[in-house]
Amino acid sequence: MNEKILYRVNRFFAWLLVPVMAVNFVSGYAAVHPRLFGALVSKPRAFRLHLAIQPLTLALVLFHVVFHLRVALMRRGLGGPFLDGTLGILWLAGTAGATWLARLG
Repeated sequence: MNEKILYRVNRFFAWLLVPVMAVNFVSGYAAVHPRLFGALVSKPRAFRLHLAIQPLTLALVLFHVVFHLRVALMRRGLGGPFLDGTLGILWLAGTAGATWLARLG
């Protein structure tokens, strides 16, 4: 795949990860410590929000990690279409697994 496109997608996902992690952090603390963040969001709503944001968080983090793993392996001379396909399948499987677990509740 075109390196420039992958780099831009990774950069976009990294910046998208910042607000997603902030929502993940606040909703997690609001679910566990409602006295601290109870003014922002109620405990049941925080718990539902935290469960809803988890698949997106995992997909973004996994893409970020897989991209940098690909770069590191290519530096060592292990790049190629097989590596790209394997890492792509790894990312899709992780994202699909997280989405499936979220749908189970």
